[in-house]
Amino acid sequence: MRKTLRHRPSREDDDTRPSEWSASMWGDPAASGAEADSLPDSPGRGSPAAPGGGDRLDLAMQRRLLLSLSERGSTEMAVLVIPGVLCWMYGNAPGYRWLWVWWAGFVAVTLGLAWLRHDLRQRRPLVDAPAVAHWQRLYRRAALVAGLCWAMPLVVAVQGGSTEFRLFLYMVLCAVLASSATFLAPLPGIFWRFFGGIYLPMVAAVYWAFPLRWMYLLPLTLLYGAVIVRHAWGGRRLVEQQIDQERQRLRLAERYRLAKEQAERALAERNRFISTTSHDLRQPLHAMGLLVQTALQRNADAQLAPVLHDVRDCVRSLNFMFNALLDLSRLESGEFAARQSDVPLAAVFEDVATVFRPEATQRGLRLAIFLPRRSPAWVRADPALLRQMVFNLAQNALRYTRSGGLLLGARRRGGEWRVEVWDTGSGVSPQDRDRIYAPYARGEAGVQHGAQAAGDRAGGGLEGHGLGLAVVARCARLTGATYGFESTPQRGSCFWLQLPAAVPAPGPAERLGEAGGAGASAGRGARLAGSCLLVDDDPQVQSALRQLLESWGVEVQVAAGGAQALALIDTGWLPDAILCDQRLGAGQSGLAVLQALQARCGHTHGAMLTGEHASPALLQAEDDGYLVLRKPLEPDVLHALLARWLPGGHRAAPGNHG
Repeated sequence: MRKTLRHRPSREDDDTRPSEWSASMWGDPAASGAEADSLPDSPGRGSPAAPGGGDRLDLAMQRRLLLSLSERGSTEMAVLVIPGVLCWMYGNAPGYRWLWVWWAGFVAVTLGLAWLRHDLRQRRPLVDAPAVAHWQRLYRRAALVAGLCWAMPLVVAVQGGSTEFRLFLYMVLCAVLASSATFLAPLPGIFWRFFGGIYLPMVAAVYWAFPLRWMYLLPLTLLYGAVIVRHAWGGRRLVEQQIDQERQRLRLAERYRLAKEQAERALAERNRFISTTSHDLRQPLHAMGLLVQTALQRNADAQLAPVLHDVRDCVRSLNFMFNALLDLSRLESGEFAARQSDVPLAAVFEDVATVFRPEATQRGLRLAIFLPRRSPAWVRADPALLRQMVFNLAQNALRYTRSGGLLLGARRRGGEWRVEVWDTGSGVSPQDRDRIYAPYARGEAGVQHGAQAAGDRAGGGLEGHGLGLAVVARCARLTGATYGFESTPQRGSCFWLQLPAAVPAPGPAERLGEAGGAGASAGRGARLAGSCLLVDDDPQVQSALRQLLESWGVEVQVAAGGAQALALIDTGWLPDAILCDQRLGAGQSGLAVLQALQARCGHTHGAMLTGEHASPALLQAEDDGYLVLRKPLEPDVLHALLARWLPGGHRAAPGNHG
């Protein structure tokens, strides 16, 4: 019974900037920045002294509350409606004509208050503490005047009027006090003046307004005033708590922002370190692989051959692990952007076969390719990521297969192509299925296989480090592919990728390996004929690569830089192939040197050698048609390439750079 696991890329939530939180909280994007700037940096630091002194609210909150007060139109509505109702009910009765005069004067005062609010709302001159203090003084005076205007009918009511009118008037004033406690409480200086302007006349007039019942109504009035004050204090505390919570949120947001920036800087430093040191780290590994291959070419001692094979396998294992670490680091940095294009699967499969078929043949395994004949298999994907995924899947299959073979295949499924890598290896155990794509995860079969490989290098192949499939998962998410696997323990596995189908392009470009595994057919000891110019400033790489090429029968000239290489060409010597390192001494660009040499040599083929796997200049060079070979370079790949370029081999089409 086979089980299939399918993984789809997930979207991460977008981050929200703390400034946006503050703006959404207080509703004023223009003022939010100033408000945030005035917040205390830590819980132990006190708030700035507010105008008027003794106020827990800082300057930014005072400003915000004043602006909020200026946007309210409840006062105008109350003055138009409530006194109007009093005039409608009692204004036409004898002795109540004065209500109309009171209403007209109250409307005039209210229009002045409305102009004051409009002036603050339009000009917003709250730029500093003196401006806030100035507007607070204006609002306090206006609040006292408005409170006295509401209480003015009491002066006339105590001299005449019915008990019904006095009771109704007291009810209206109590309602106005309750309303003021709701929206004026956060500004105590304004609230106390408005409250005092209404409440004190109410208390003083109880005796004359209700001479027969004042002993009952006075305690009730005092109790009601206490309730209003308690309610206002509770509203004030609620606002203070909300502001304290906002301060804490902003402090946490600021700490999060600083931590995020610190993490991003650390990640950027790590990426710069990896980018800077990857070239230097690859140089000795590249030279070691070439020297081991040269020793194998020239070795005549049968007893020494297994040792050299073990050394070569160790170098290759180190190479794969090093590449996987760099690839995983580059993909997880979030700076890699996938570039979608139409890619032929045949070229990708042949590249994989060119690299892995010699290893499979040496271990007695068969590596086969299956592609439909009637329907050209082209997919829409990032070429570099697709190559990386198929290479890693093939490497993983080869690592855990001791007998049988590997099959690279593709099948059409509707509007998509399913790329499959089959093997006859140890399979995936049930307990390892959920973590098979996790970084550094090695299943039980992998651990056992690694132990066997340590004891029997010829039969064990390359030991795994749990990175290849993690890179596949990251690449699939970036390129928009789905991925998964089917596996039966002890019988084998099929790892697959599913990508959108693309329309085949006319006249596809020739790629390395299209000759059907030329490296394998040529053989490791196949002799070559021709000349090659090597441009590299690293003495170890120069010596190792020169010895390897000469062991294949290639005439080699070495130059440390562009000037020496051009001087060799000027003597009349024209190489059949040019291999040029990207990072040369004195800041020279290897790509510029290669372009200059090819301009002098006509149709001489050339390729870049580099230890930089994510250089924008090299990615652009690949888009322009130049062949870029990454270090450490497999000798079999180089042999297959030179077999096509040098006289007597399979030459590329004229005018093709690589």
